[in-house]
This record gives sequence, C-alpha cells and structure tokens, in this order.
Amino acid sequence: MSREVGIGVIGLGGMARHHIERLGEVEGAKIVALCDVSPEALAEVGDRLGVPEMRRYRSGEALISDPEVEGIVAVTPNDSHAAILLACIGAGKPLFAEKPLTRTLDEAREVAEAYRRSPMPLLINFSYRNGPAFQYARRFVAEGRLGRLNHLFVQYLQDWGATVKDAPFLWRFDEAVAGTGALGDLGSHMMDLAEYLTGSRMVELQAMLSTIVPQRRDPKTGAPAAVRVDDFACLNARFASGAIGVFQTSRNALGSGNQHEIALYGEKGTLRVSTLNDRELVWIYPAEDGQGTVTETIAVPESEGLNPWAAFVDGIRSGRPLRPDFAGLEDGYRNQRLLEAVVQAHLSRAAVPVEAE
Repeated sequence: MSREVGIGVIGLGGMARHHIERLGEVEGAKIVALCDVSPEALAEVGDRLGVPEMRRYRSGEALISDPEVEGIVAVTPNDSHAAILLACIGAGKPLFAEKPLTRTLDEAREVAEAYRRSPMPLLINFSYRNGPAFQYARRFVAEGRLGRLNHLFVQYLQDWGATVKDAPFLWRFDEAVAGTGALGDLGSHMMDLAEYLTGSRMVELQAMLSTIVPQRRDPKTGAPAAVRVDDFACLNARFASGAIGVFQTSRNALGSGNQHEIALYGEKGTLRVSTLNDRELVWIYPAEDGQGTVTETIAVPESEGLNPWAAFVDGIRSGRPLRPDFAGLEDGYRNQRLLEAVVQAHLSRAAVPVEAE
C-alpha cells in the first residue's frame, strides 16, 4: 500500500471538479484541505469528500501553510495565479497549477525569478501533452518518420462564446482577471503543443487578434458589459528548424465543442492528430509505386498517454523529479513570453522576434 499523500485544492469551480475526480483515482492520494471564496462550494465539496470544517479555508495562504497539506492543486482564475505560485514557492510546497502561468509577462518574470532561487516540484497543466494520440505523435516525429518538417497547421476551436449561445460576461471575458481571452486560454495550449510535438521553438511571430462579440450580458444586472479581450486569434510562426506554423483559435466556431488539432506536413508524409479522436492518428504517405498516396489510420495503443495526477502524487511521495514530458515552471514561463510576443505582433502589425531568455 502506497503512503498516503495529503493534497489541498484551491478553487472549486467546474475544472476543479475534474481534478478532484482524477485525484480520486490515484492510489494513496487524499484531499485533506479545500479553499474557495464561496462558502456554498466549500460546504458542498467538503461534505462530499469528508474534509473537516477546520480545513475548509477561505484563504489560499492559510491552506498552503497547513502542515497536513503536502501538495497543492490550484484551479483559479488567472489573476490569482502569480500569488499562489509565489506562496507555494516560498513555502516549498509542490504545486499542480493551471495554465497560463500568470496573467501578464511581468508577473511571470517575478514568479520565474523566485522559482530559480528556490526550485520545488511544480507542474503546469498543459493537459494536451498527456493525450494518447499527442504522445504517440511526438514520438512519431522524434523518430524522424516525417523527415524534415516543412510546415504545420494548428487550431483550437470552441463554440460556447458564439453570439447565438448568449454566454454571459464571465471572468474569462474580463481583461483585469484573464489578461487575454481565447489567446491565453486556448492559444497557450496550441503554442505549447506545437513546440512540444516538433521539438523546435518559435523564433518569429505575426498575429491578429479580434473581439467578435464586443458586449456580453452582465449575469447580475443584465446590463451589457464591454469585452476587451480577444475571442478569436490567429498567428503565423517561424520555427528555429525552418518550419512555418499557421494557428487559429476561436470561441465562436459553431459546431466545435472542444476541437484541438494539429497537422504536421513533412517531406515524407503528413500526420494529423485531433481531440475529436484521441485514440488515433491519420498518416498520409506516398504509395510504393509512386502513384498517389496512402492514408492510414493508426490506432493508438491503450498504454499510451500520461497521468499528471498520478505523477504529481508519486513525485511528492518519492521525492523524484517529474519526467520532462510534463510542463514545468520554465515551460510555463516560455509560454507566457510567447503570449506576450503574439500581443506585441498584433499591436505592431509586424513580425516580432521571440527573444531567447
């Protein structure tokens, strides 16, 4: 029987419920403390998990300082990311945090500097890295089966923000809380996955951001509220390898529930991967007789894919570092610099270099 590891969860919204469910599947993981600004959420989740009243916190700092909490899972809006990261780094408490790393690049720099002075186990939830098909695709590329990568197309489309769905003004539409819109929420995944799968970094970016729905209904008053973040973003990227990437993301793509996909076009063939079926890849390559192409659907073995919740808990228990496939602080910081470069490329209407740091 594995030693029990006490986990604290900060933030009890919809995404946190997924983390709680997955933690419940990890042998030896026990949620011992909760934190949320909502007393109703604390009561509901606390009662369901049997967390005692004394460990239902309204303050993230109080949970982090609880000696029974060995590791923390934080699932909160972007404006609280930096404070939680800094508090966990200061306390030396392992943290499993949501992306993007922070709301702004200045916040990210402060966090990165603190982490480099006092490193500790830290996992940033770029979750699509973990998917079976994306893991298989990464190895496919690393083995050289595409040959030289010429170009790639990446998109992440959702439709919950489309006008006809009348989504209200949520924190994701609030610039003061989110920083950016679809770019930081969905685009961060696209750029992380592109660099992760190709093994090459972006060195130059062009970009265009747009707010398709400029006003949304305030859920409390019903009055229109101005949206000052993007709900559509597109960009072109030049990679260090010489490959060119074309990216688009939207919250207004009707018919796209959660459609994140990538097509890699190499000299030896084309590889396509999508969340619409994360147990298969499509591989297109020249026919042996030189006439036309062959399209092969590759079934991904059941053994593929990574489990970040199990890895996080095992890392706390064993003291071993997480394998590099999982995104860490430096990956999150790199991603924040890419987000900033996209914004600057949009504002300048020019190609912007991604500076090495």
